[in-house]
Amino acid sequence: MPSTTMLPLLAAMLRLTGTDSHSTPVLEYGEHPAIEVAPGPAGQGVAAAAGMALAEQVLSRRFGRSLVNHRTWVLAQDTDLATGVAMEAAQLAGRFGLDRLAMLVAPPAEDRGSEFADSLARFSASGWTVRKVAADDLPAITSALAATLRARKPTLIACLPPSSTPSSLAVHLPPEEELTGPWSPTARRGASTRRSWLRRFARHRQRDAFERELMRHRPALFQEDWHRAWLWRMRSALDNSTQESGLTGLHALSDILPELVCLTASSAYSMSATGEEQTGWRAPPALASGLDCGIQEHGMAGVLNGLSLHGGVLPCCAASMMTVDRMRSALRMAALMRQKMLYLLTGDGLALGDGGGGWQPVEQLASLRATPNLAVFRPGSPSETFKCWEAALDWQGGPAVLVLCPQNHNSAVPLPPPSYGSAARGGYVVQQQENRLVTLIASGPEVAIAVEASHHLARRDIRATVVSIPCWELFAMQPQTYRQKVLGGKGLRVGIEAASGFGWERWLGPEGVFVGMDDFGTSAPANALYERFGITAEAICKKVEHHLFVSGAARAAPHQPRAHARGP
Repeated sequence: MPSTTMLPLLAAMLRLTGTDSHSTPVLEYGEHPAIEVAPGPAGQGVAAAAGMALAEQVLSRRFGRSLVNHRTWVLAQDTDLATGVAMEAAQLAGRFGLDRLAMLVAPPAEDRGSEFADSLARFSASGWTVRKVAADDLPAITSALAATLRARKPTLIACLPPSSTPSSLAVHLPPEEELTGPWSPTARRGASTRRSWLRRFARHRQRDAFERELMRHRPALFQEDWHRAWLWRMRSALDNSTQESGLTGLHALSDILPELVCLTASSAYSMSATGEEQTGWRAPPALASGLDCGIQEHGMAGVLNGLSLHGGVLPCCAASMMTVDRMRSALRMAALMRQKMLYLLTGDGLALGDGGGGWQPVEQLASLRATPNLAVFRPGSPSETFKCWEAALDWQGGPAVLVLCPQNHNSAVPLPPPSYGSAARGGYVVQQQENRLVTLIASGPEVAIAVEASHHLARRDIRATVVSIPCWELFAMQPQTYRQKVLGGKGLRVGIEAASGFGWERWLGPEGVFVGMDDFGTSAPANALYERFGITAEAICKKVEHHLFVSGAARAAPHQPRAHARGP
């Protein structure tokens, strides 16, 4: 992630590699030939480099050093070292033993020596080998670089300012054509190494698998194996919540995709306020070893970007929904670069209401849906979760986020088979009524509440169709005729979601009604919070009846008993 001060270095690297540099280089990802990570906030490049080194480590363990044997070099600035994301990534690099990661950094030009020394001390405490060399001492620099090749830990080389006494060592460089010409010693060594690697690759027994993973192709019979692994894993599922189903899908995917690399944060399986483990989380044994990121969610998200940029792996992470704000900077960069990766966000909704309003994701869904190139999936049942998993794996425009809820609303009213469409298209009709008066549109666990509300409305002679939109981005990509048939051309539209209503007017129209969260909740059980916000079947029926009566679409039924609702 270069700055303008590194433009001369970029130009030199392009010339040495034989690439024509731009006369006026634009520091943009995908436009400048030497920029592999989009320029962004300080420290993100360090985290991405750690992800690239982790990808090299994972692939070398699978295919051996005969195929995967390279290093990751980082040219950083002092401001990168001082950022929180760089420190979290440094701790993860030290924990994972990324000994093929090396960083070169120079102190600031102004007098901030104590801050720079503190940064070096923090990297040393994180399990890095820190070496200090004088910027004008060529033998010392050469020795430090040679020691990096033998290091058993990630290395940080600090190039300190030159000493006041000029060095007596004269550096004699070969002529320019010897350095950059096609017959230079460096070019000859590189060509020889390349030929040797191609010969080994042609004879390697895992050549086909290596090529498939680098090309990001799926294994043969993937769909059949994926469905079979899902069904087998679901037999031992603890419940039918979307969180249990989503994490079961992660287990099943790990059974058939060896390239899957999953990083887990402790928040994904943290203890709830009552001291009990969140329902549904069991870390995959094949993935959890050595890939637990603790509470370093921001560094984990930055490492995920490097895994995707390196290639050859399918990066995935699991964390709490409330920690997405800490990961947003790295997630935004992944969307900017359109990198393929999977996010599993657990603890969605009001199920963690005992922890207070600080643990209730109110605005997170709206902010994620507003991010370009990002697909947000919020399934409402195990069958929807499976379809969302499939759609997330097919999504190629950027990251895919699965928002999972441990709360289970499906036990009382199970969801019927789809009446029209499929969750794989982003939205579909769950329950169809001819000549509908009302369309109840929901996502996530609130789909079951919408189905229950439609039954209550049917007893009041109000025909209600239930629609589920687990993924707004996919639904918006469908033809207008499909969306019109799902949402209906007339009648009242009611949106139901245990989150902020920001953005729902896109599907509800100017006359629509939204039932959700307009404030942070208090410390209370989930059922009490759903009643407080009016996200119950009885409260929804009362609100629908009121709007239909006011609009004249339905007559009031004074003798019809109505359930008392405490919601707004």
